Amino acid sequence: MILKPGFCALLLVCVIAGCSADSRRLSDWSHKWSPYSEAPTPAIVALGQRLFFDPRLSGSGRTACASCHRPDFAYSDPRPVSISDTGRPGLRHSPSLLNVALRPRLMWDGVFGSLEEQAYGPFERGEMGIGIEDAAGRLSQDPSYLRSFVHAFGQPPSPRGIVQAVAAFERTLVIGNSRFDRFVLGRDAQALTPLEQHGYDVFTTKGQCVSCHALFAPGVTAFPLLSDFAFRNLGVGFGRDGFRDKGRAGVTLTEADYGAFRTPSLRNVAATGPYMHDGSLGTLKEVVAFYDAGGLPNPNQDRILRPLHLSAHERDGLVAFLYSLTEVENR
Repeated sequence: MILKPGFCALLLVCVIAGCSADSRRLSDWSHKWSPYSEAPTPAIVALGQRLFFDPRLSGSGRTACASCHRPDFAYSDPRPVSISDTGRPGLRHSPSLLNVALRPRLMWDGVFGSLEEQAYGPFERGEMGIGIEDAAGRLSQDPSYLRSFVHAFGQPPSPRGIVQAVAAFERTLVIGNSRFDRFVLGRDAQALTPLEQHGYDVFTTKGQCVSCHALFAPGVTAFPLLSDFAFRNLGVGFGRDGFRDKGRAGVTLTEADYGAFRTPSLRNVAATGPYMHDGSLGTLKEVVAFYDAGGLPNPNQDRILRPLHLSAHERDGLVAFLYSLTEVENR
């Protein structure tokens, strides 16, 4: 498990708009919200944190955002796939929310362009077992929530206020305090063990891992997220009947995107298993073996994949290096 992070509390940005009741789809509102115009107030962030952990936002009263994004697993889910409030398994593994504010597109298929849209999604798709309007109505019956929303937004609980507050809290989950950071950014040669340094060398050379897991994503951020955030087909989830999950094709409606999913950030990867978009690989050793074999061939497989022919020592080094990406507590 990941150690409890000492958050950098980098409050990136969020528009504070009026929050009158509005039952339209979020896609109708989101163009009005620029996530780069105004920082949220501490009251909005505190409200968002409370909402994130409150199961009363669900139909049964048992499911919170934190049910699928657990702090002790780097805000990811130790289950292979997420489970809705009604007990229905999803198709995908819930990824980590640490540093989510720095990503250009959200979700495995890139369907959302903002954290506000993403926060609305579980209500629209039925994962929370209740509509967001009903959730806002439920909160309006709680005097403490009524006070908190009025203090934060000057309005009673509303769908817009819920998603703005949750998104504001998620924008504070920015952290960069791993031994990898000390080694690469702090130029501390002793931060990584010899085996981890060997794994880093394999990561950047023979393994060609940086072809997809670029240390710095061009045009995205100067912070090392270890992803280019492109959508690629690795063959994960491919079977005799094709792909169970369309992946990026569900957004683009393009046949070439079938089975393609976003390259995830590798930060805290040791704490966020199981792995791949469907949680089908249980350990980092399995992940390295999958890539070493060249993925799973299929008609849409990305051409960047090929067998690597790594030695046992090189595979061990890669796994060790990936563990160095785990955040440590601030001292």
